[in-house]
Amino acid sequence: MNPVIFVRQFADVVRRLHEQGVADNDPQLRIKFHNAWHLVLGGSVAQRAAQLRVDLPSLEDKAQADILADNVSALGALYFAAQLEDLKFFAVADKVTEQFLSGLIPVSRSEGGGAIYKYYRDAEDRFTEVERRSMYARAFGFAQGAVEEPLPNREFGDLWIRFCSATSIYQREVAVTGQRRKITEEELFKNARDLAVNLSLHGYGIAHFAAIELQDTIKGLLKTLSYPDVLQAYGVLDVWQLVERVSGLYLGGAVNSVRQRALATAGSQIILWLAEKSKHLSGIGGTLGLEPGLIKNIDRWLAITGTGEDQTDRYSDPVSISAQPTIPEMGLRAAPDLFHDAMNLVNGANGIGAVAKN
Repeated sequence: MNPVIFVRQFADVVRRLHEQGVADNDPQLRIKFHNAWHLVLGGSVAQRAAQLRVDLPSLEDKAQADILADNVSALGALYFAAQLEDLKFFAVADKVTEQFLSGLIPVSRSEGGGAIYKYYRDAEDRFTEVERRSMYARAFGFAQGAVEEPLPNREFGDLWIRFCSATSIYQREVAVTGQRRKITEEELFKNARDLAVNLSLHGYGIAHFAAIELQDTIKGLLKTLSYPDVLQAYGVLDVWQLVERVSGLYLGGAVNSVRQRALATAGSQIILWLAEKSKHLSGIGGTLGLEPGLIKNIDRWLAITGTGEDQTDRYSDPVSISAQPTIPEMGLRAAPDLFHDAMNLVNGANGIGAVAKN
């Protein structure tokens, strides 16, 4: 049986001879050729692995579901609402309605009065403050008030500051030096992807419906609290002066309106940018294409929150994440403690045995 010679094997032999510096007029060419040939064959043609072509599949081609744009967009609206919650925007609306019902403000049958009355009548169809704050905790880990959310997003804060810091440093270094130094494109991509995956995970469930309802509520309240008769009742010129006055008089003090409004706008726009880039971020990496609008919102957010260069340098590096789920857990590990306790009681009563609490 004649031996079979593969082209790949012969090419491998020639490559080895070239690496050894063997010339075509070498007196020991025959011996050196045979030595290289035996090394390539590994003893026999049947044992030669060079005939195997390695062609591994891409693990990212089917990964578009890692980041769902709609989930991330929904959290952009929730972030906007969360900052207005801190501003006491919703609380002011409730206080104005309370005083309207008690006849404590000079607003009667008018456009403003009608809008306040409708807001009051629709109260049962809106989220309560406790429900809103629970959603903020679930989406961003915000500890607002005394809400006890069983599944808060504890990772958001760290992932958020790392993305903002890395983006700011990367853009600043490119603008000044024309080249990358501390932050590479891959590190920036990872920070963006980690944050987007986290937001997408916590955008499941009620977030979609809450986003639509809250943005409609905010738009409606901005119109209601801007009617001339409502503003005149409190002696102010616009809705934000109204929020400041009512907060100062009846809600324990006013909050920095300029700060909270800027955070609401900048933060929500950053999240919406991540939603737009969701398909790209679900891939294997590459250039993100940082738009001027994103850079402006990130720099604005960092400036408003007083995040200095020392802090951005400290938090700009990406971190290794051992577990990064992309869909909610459906087992008992994801259930709140009360559910575990209830299951233990039920199983104990039935003689089944207690459910192990993770």
